[in-house]
Amino acid sequence: MSYPACYHILNRSQRMSWHWLECLLNIDRSMNSYSVAERINSQVNASVTWMSDSEQYDKPDYWVEANTLGDCEDYALLKRQVLLKSGFAPKDLHLACCWVETGEYHCVLLCNTDKGWFSLDNRFATPQIPSKCGYAWDKALNEETGKWYVLSF
Repeated sequence: MSYPACYHILNRSQRMSWHWLECLLNIDRSMNSYSVAERINSQVNASVTWMSDSEQYDKPDYWVEANTLGDCEDYALLKRQVLLKSGFAPKDLHLACCWVETGEYHCVLLCNTDKGWFSLDNRFATPQIPSKCGYAWDKALNEETGKWYVLSF
C-alpha cells in the first residue's frame, strides 16, 4: 500500500481515515451490496481490537467511531461510516441494540443489502441474519426521524 508523502505527519485518527479510504478504493464497484458489506464487516473486525469504554475513556459508555480500539457500538459506528462512504444510503444502515445470550447489552449495525437485512457484528466474522443471531432485540435508530424504534425479528 502506498501512502502520501505527508502520511508520517498525520495523527492516528487521520491515518485511520486514510486506511479506510484505501480500503474503499480497493472495493470493486461491480460487487453486489452484500459482498461490500461482508468485506467491510470483515475488515473492521480484523483491524479493531475490542476495549471497553471504561478502559479507554474512563466512562461507562462513550459512542465514537473506532480507530484501532473500541467496543461494540464503536465497531458499528465505523462500519456505518465506511459503508456510507462506499455508497450505501443512510436508510439502509441502522444502529441496533440487543441483549446477547449472556444477558449483556450489545450494539450492531443492521445493513440492508441486495440479499436482505443483515447484522454486522464484531462478534461474528460474517454478516448474520438478524432472526438467527439468538439475540433478544431491543431497538434501532431511524436516521430519517432521529428516533429509536422497537425491533422484532
